[in-house]
Amino acid sequence: MEKSELVVELGMEEIPASMIADAAEQLADHLVGALREHRLPAGKRTLWHTPRRIILGLEHIPARQSDLEETIMGPPRRVAYDAAGHPTRAAVAFAEKNGVSLARIGVAETPKGEYLSLVRRLRGEPAARILERLIPEAIGAIQFPKTMHWSPDHFRFARPVRWIVALYGGRVVRFRLADVASSRYTSGHRFLGRSRIAVHSLESLKEALERNAVLADPAERRARIEAGLAGCAAGAGGRLLEDPALLETVVNLNEAPSVVRGNFEERFLSLPQEILITVMREHQKYFSVLDGEGRLLPCFLAVVNLFSDPGGAIQAGHERVLRARLADAAFFWETDRRQALADRAPALRNVLFQERLGSYDEKSRRVLGLLPRLAEALGRAEWLADLETAARMYKCDLVTEMVKEFTDLQGVVGGLYARAEGYPETVWRAVYEQYYPKSTASPSPSTGHGAILALADRLDTVTGCFAIGLIPSGSGDPFAVRRQGNGILKIIFDHRLSLSLGRAVEWSLAAHAEVPADTAAELARFFEGRLRFLFEEMGFAYDCVHAVLAAGFDDPLDALDRLRALEEIRQEPDFLSLASNFKRVVNILAKAGEGTDPSAGPAGPEVEESLLTEAAERALYRSFLGIRPEVDAARRRHDYVHTLRLMASMRGAVDTFFNDVMVMAEDPATRRNRIALLSSISRLFNSVADISRIVVEKGA
Repeated sequence: MEKSELVVELGMEEIPASMIADAAEQLADHLVGALREHRLPAGKRTLWHTPRRIILGLEHIPARQSDLEETIMGPPRRVAYDAAGHPTRAAVAFAEKNGVSLARIGVAETPKGEYLSLVRRLRGEPAARILERLIPEAIGAIQFPKTMHWSPDHFRFARPVRWIVALYGGRVVRFRLADVASSRYTSGHRFLGRSRIAVHSLESLKEALERNAVLADPAERRARIEAGLAGCAAGAGGRLLEDPALLETVVNLNEAPSVVRGNFEERFLSLPQEILITVMREHQKYFSVLDGEGRLLPCFLAVVNLFSDPGGAIQAGHERVLRARLADAAFFWETDRRQALADRAPALRNVLFQERLGSYDEKSRRVLGLLPRLAEALGRAEWLADLETAARMYKCDLVTEMVKEFTDLQGVVGGLYARAEGYPETVWRAVYEQYYPKSTASPSPSTGHGAILALADRLDTVTGCFAIGLIPSGSGDPFAVRRQGNGILKIIFDHRLSLSLGRAVEWSLAAHAEVPADTAAELARFFEGRLRFLFEEMGFAYDCVHAVLAAGFDDPLDALDRLRALEEIRQEPDFLSLASNFKRVVNILAKAGEGTDPSAGPAGPEVEESLLTEAAERALYRSFLGIRPEVDAARRRHDYVHTLRLMASMRGAVDTFFNDVMVMAEDPATRRNRIALLSSISRLFNSVADISRIVVEKGA
């Protein structure tokens, strides 16, 4: 069958840099999926995007749908024909409904008996006709955080649609969307290119755009920007301060990128480096340059949407803007420091954290109340004085002029002001790093004091949101509770903090007047989900994650240690065999009504040695008694690899037991005693992991 290329270009007013890549992927996924559903599978996919366009190329789309054969079932034969073999009204109605004569109706044999059936062949539609529907549907399916309608037909989109190229086999696919008719005409760079350019294929589109100052492929723009940044940084006698997130932004902000180097006055270097970098990065999208010692040089690198700046006018303009920004920052630095950071605390009463959770002053007080319990539980009671000093002012920079103007500096500025006021590093760095980690890939606070303060702050946010019903569900998470939960666990892991989540949650919830009865249970489920997410993101096998979490996760660090040990020995032959047999243990106990929940504690039915009549069960009991003291000692040391190997050493005794012993004996006392033996072994094993959840491949 003949196959042709499809080219779609959606031209728009500039889409925000944070949205364009996702919008392009959505368009491609929607259209490729719709084509597949319509029996028009596509070949190689090419996807490009710039701030003003999304370009999708699909190869080898069939000219026509494949024909479809379907069988339509009708009424039972006994209902469709009477005793004399004449068709009844049911048979006639089935034929009329499907527009065929009774002669075309057959009978099909089914498990339920004979039924009337009709085999219908549907001839495929031409691809061009189907594309007239699918392309506008795919464009309309793109989701943005915010949309408006920009045209008389009230089509909603992030920005106005200006042109649509839609070509199949070089011919225009005709449709109208957002008051724009599809065509073969694209538009070049807003200032450097022509506004109406005819194209005939994906290759000709790319070439035409390049002639009109548009690099459609984001990979090409990235390479051009990276080369320009490296060259300009070297030209300034330094090296680029790497910033992958900013690089991604400028790639999606420009169609014809080039790098311009500018300078600022050295007097501004008296400001803390963090302030200078943030001002340049967040407000101007400038890259910073460092010298060989890691100190900031008095220059910046700007990515502009023009291929050159021969007269230097662009450089001069950027320097003028940055000079004003840095002058503001210098003014705020001097002005804010006239008042001690801690003296700003009363002003936090007027800064709302959340309507039902109160002001930042109230949040700070809750954190101050939580810190003594956390410090004691973590064995750091001697840190409490510095922790409380930091907590009394850790939110005070929210009312400084610097943070009001440069909001991304919150936390950082508070730490810098505290450092300038002479506070010890344990205090100022805890304030500085209170928002660490910002993601699962970013670092946690670098100090123990900072870790505990950040932990308390996040616990207050998470438990507070749950207490008032702001529980994340689906994609809804307005207070980023999931991210805060991830941060709590990452801090615990990175600083190896052994802490009971249940007790920490209880202490934090106690600061709230009215808490629904099931809140603690909901928080336990929430943290289990966050642990599952983090463990799988770390690369642990899903069955090992299930096995460890089933054995308890109140101490997340302990759960991580158990998981690492389980991953290390899970493929050892003795352990695999034991895991396989342990599934039988679980099944037997379940049938007998004996649970294997490790949270139930060590208590359980006692084994009566006098009732162990078979050699195999006596051997299993001796093996169990032999390893139990060593297992308990290894668990106390958190030496879970040794613990699991001790358990695996029981493999032979367990195998022989199941080969030689009938657990469900006729004698009730014998049966109960054997179940008690298996229950004791199960409780011991489940203190580390429910190894019955380990997937054992056949033949292992």
